[in-house]
Amino acid sequence: MMKLKCIATGSTGNCYTLTSNSGETLILDCGIPLKEIKKGLNWNVKDVVGVLCTHKHLDHSLSVYPLRRMGIPVYAPYISQKPMKIRNGDFKVQAFDLTTIDGSWTHTDANGEPCPIYGFLITHKEMGRMLYITDCELIKWKFRDINHILLGVNYDKDLVDRDNTGKANHVFRGHLSIDTACDFVKANHSDRLQNVIMCHLSSENADSDSFIEKMKKVACGANVDVAERNKEWVLRKGDECPF
Repeated sequence: MMKLKCIATGSTGNCYTLTSNSGETLILDCGIPLKEIKKGLNWNVKDVVGVLCTHKHLDHSLSVYPLRRMGIPVYAPYISQKPMKIRNGDFKVQAFDLTTIDGSWTHTDANGEPCPIYGFLITHKEMGRMLYITDCELIKWKFRDINHILLGVNYDKDLVDRDNTGKANHVFRGHLSIDTACDFVKANHSDRLQNVIMCHLSSENADSDSFIEKMKKVACGANVDVAERNKEWVLRKGDECPF
């Protein structure tokens, strides 16, 4: 079995880990100080086989260079802007661009300029297939036989203060609403789906309980939860006995 851990989530920083039975660990985004990442790993960095980084914004990439200086491979496809396939340890990873049908990036910088961003399809014999996607307005791709989804769901449109136009536009540009997230999960649902973990919720424009209730309606029996600091989940393949 695989363990998914949330070290940090939200606009102040995002960092998650996947750890196998053997201890091999893959870090998903590194948007917090290196010391906090080490603490979240219980100071065990020798088993880290790599870091996947979705995009350049500091709440996802703050420790890219400190981790590289430690000799840990960091995969950041937003730099080359080319999809990549990775195999490190028993993890297999495919990175894919998060663009619209016409090729425009679905995330932006604060000034409105496009921000290249990638999602990851991660495969491991202990958990099957997992998606990690965050910070995008929509997802054009469709996936088969997904077992687990870690999905950045930022806001509920009914909670956004539309009178503050600038702030509202920043929320809407490059972030996934709960309604769009539900549409995505519904479109990619299969009998193999076991977990939908929502992360990177806005502190002002999201409601955890409401998000869980809405997502459960389309997840059709899969476990639905919201990421919180230091929370963990066990990820299994669909054919693995849970006890």
